Amino acid sequence: MNKIERVRAALRSEKVDRIPVSFWFHFPDPQKHGGAMVKAHLDYFHAVDIDFLKVMNEHHYEANVDIKAASDWRQVRPAPLGAPFYQAQLDEIKQIADRIGDEALMVTTIFNPYSSGNHACGKLVTSHLKENPQAVSQGLAAIAESLAVFSEACIDAGASGIYFAAQGGEEERFTEEQFLRYIKPHDLTVLNAVKDKGEFHLLHICRERVRLPLYADYPGHAVNWAVTKNSLSLREGQKLFQRPVIGGLDDRGVIVSGPAESIQAAVHEVIAQTGTTGFMLGADCTLPTDIDLDHIRAAVQAVRI
Repeated sequence: MNKIERVRAALRSEKVDRIPVSFWFHFPDPQKHGGAMVKAHLDYFHAVDIDFLKVMNEHHYEANVDIKAASDWRQVRPAPLGAPFYQAQLDEIKQIADRIGDEALMVTTIFNPYSSGNHACGKLVTSHLKENPQAVSQGLAAIAESLAVFSEACIDAGASGIYFAAQGGEEERFTEEQFLRYIKPHDLTVLNAVKDKGEFHLLHICRERVRLPLYADYPGHAVNWAVTKNSLSLREGQKLFQRPVIGGLDDRGVIVSGPAESIQAAVHEVIAQTGTTGFMLGADCTLPTDIDLDHIRAAVQAVRI
C-alpha cells in the first residue's frame, strides 16, 4: 500500500499492510509562516516518513472588536474569508497540497470556536462565559459561523479534511450543562458544515480529564485524545466513538526522552493492546518543538518491525 491507500483503509477499518503513523509539533518561530512554513512541513514529512500530514495553524483568529469585558462578545461578527489571517493559511495549504497531494492525505488545523475565541481575547473566554454566558455564546456563534466557511475553503484549497482541535471540555473548566449549552453547539456548527465534504476529518479532543462521552456524536472520520491522561483506552474509545482512533503515545513521554529501543517497545505495547484495525499510531497531542526527529523515526519504524 502507498500512504494514501494505507490511511484510507485504516479510516474504513479495513486490513492494512502496516499501521499508519503520524506525529506533529509546532515549528520554531522563523518557520511558522509563509514559504518557510511550507518548506518546514514538507521537509519534516519527508524526513520522518509519516503516513499523513497535519498542517499547523499559526494564524490565530482575529476578532473585529477588542474584547476586554464579557459584554464585548455581543459585538463580535464573523470574520470574512478574505481576512488576512485566513488568506495566509489558505495560501500555505495550497502550496503544501500542490507538493504532496499525490503522496499523502493532509489535514489542516481548525481551532474550535472556544479556542479561537481565546486566541482573539487573550484567554478570557472561561471567565467571561461564567460571568455572561449569553453574550459570550453570541460571540462564539459568530466565530463558529466564520470557521465553518473557512473550513470549507481549506478543503477547496487542497486539504483532505480538518483537524478539529476541540477545547473547553475539561471537567474542571465548565459544568456539563455549560458545555452542552455554550460550547458543543458551536463546535457542531463547524463540523456539520464539512461533514459531507472532505475524506479525513480528525477530531482531536484536547486536554486532560475531559468528559469524552459528550463528544461521541461529533462528526468526524477518526478521533484522537490524550489516552495516557484520560481514563479511556484506545480500545474503549473505538467502542465509544464507533470509528477509528489515533494515538497511543504520551506526547511528553518516551517518544521525547527515548532511547529508540524504549520507543519501539512502547509502540509494540500499544499495538498489542489496540490491534491493527481501525487504528493509527500517534501521540496524545502536539509534540515538543525541540523533539529529536530520530525519536519520531524510531516510532515510525517500530510499526514495520
